[in-house]
Amino acid sequence: MGPRRVAGTAVTSGEPAVRLLAPLRERRFALYLIGQLLSQIGDGIYLVTLPFVILNQGGGPANLGVVLACYGGARLAFLPVGGALADRLGARPVMLAADALRAVVVLGFVALAADGHIPLWAMITVAVPFGILGGIFMPASFAVLPQIVRPESLAAGNSLIQIMQSTSRIAGPALGGMLVASFKSGVGLLIDAITFLVSSLTLMAIRPSKPAVEAAVDTAAQHADDGVQDSDRLRTWRSVLRYAASSPLVRMTLLTTLVFNLAAVGLIEIALPIFAQDSLGRGAFGFGVMMTGLGAGSVIGALLGPALLRLRRRGLVALCLGIAEGLALTGIPVGSSLVMATAAMFTAASLQATVNVFYMTMLQRTVPARALGRVMSLLATCAGLAYPASALLAGTVLGTVDPEVVIIVAGLGVSAAFSVGFFSRPYRNL
Repeated sequence: MGPRRVAGTAVTSGEPAVRLLAPLRERRFALYLIGQLLSQIGDGIYLVTLPFVILNQGGGPANLGVVLACYGGARLAFLPVGGALADRLGARPVMLAADALRAVVVLGFVALAADGHIPLWAMITVAVPFGILGGIFMPASFAVLPQIVRPESLAAGNSLIQIMQSTSRIAGPALGGMLVASFKSGVGLLIDAITFLVSSLTLMAIRPSKPAVEAAVDTAAQHADDGVQDSDRLRTWRSVLRYAASSPLVRMTLLTTLVFNLAAVGLIEIALPIFAQDSLGRGAFGFGVMMTGLGAGSVIGALLGPALLRLRRRGLVALCLGIAEGLALTGIPVGSSLVMATAAMFTAASLQATVNVFYMTMLQRTVPARALGRVMSLLATCAGLAYPASALLAGTVLGTVDPEVVIIVAGLGVSAAFSVGFFSRPYRNL
């Protein structure tokens, strides 16, 4: 897995050039991308619509908080279940079932909303299964790609998925806002249900060829001896946890995911709006401009991600990019300038997206197929645990310190997490 020299070049690791649009020529991936784009746009519509459905039905902020907490807690609790199901039943069937059931749950919510006042217990009755299905779906969505694209297209596929996700984060909430402003809130929920149904149909139409699946399993099996006894064959959670602890790639990816989310959530969702309001004096407009920079940077970074896989010292370069990402975040408050803050957000987001594509592709290539769903669920759990902790920590600290301090500490934390990788030769030499 280490870097290889290629005659006549000092740049690449011996991998073929990545053709970004190549996966779109594969019917399975094209169907998957279309379905997931519509589904995630629907999620963005749901994100904007849900608060207004609850508030318009007479529920206050406390009810909204309870509903969201129930949803988030249920999703977090079922991430390991989703990973185990993906490994046992296959990622695509698990995604298909989860999306079909989520469509039913949202349609039930639409029926409740149309009937007038929704009691809190009914909202919770909808939020909990929706969260459970989201937790089951997520690890499978991370693990499915090796089953629907050729091995040489993994990097390009991850790049296109990253671009799709960045696009949907912008389009979904914007469309949701327009729907809430123009129609009843239930219309947004209905559209969200339809997107889940469309996603289910596209997943149903995907038929992974048996040889491709078997090849992916055989390739992953070559790496199964990374700290795992053959007799275990990664059947149990205990053996998967031992594998994760012994793999430098998995171990460090979990660490950087945890630290990044601990830093980024509080920074972006709490410190940054306060910085825009108090320090820049630009309020919601300034925050929106910075978030636009973040979205644009994510797209550019996703485009650059596959190129990182071709570098000879790609593991070392990825560590340097992660450190640079943290340093870019520390540059947000420099000069108390909206232009500087937006440029810093753009730079940090582009570096983060590049690193995301690299590490996701490396995980999909090297983690044994029979354990990929559970490893991805560990990754999602790290991010899920960090979210409330980061929000709570930032909200508490910002009562006593300026947002600039929170932003700088968060950026330095990201750089420190990636710096740990320099102490692992296998990680440096990915």
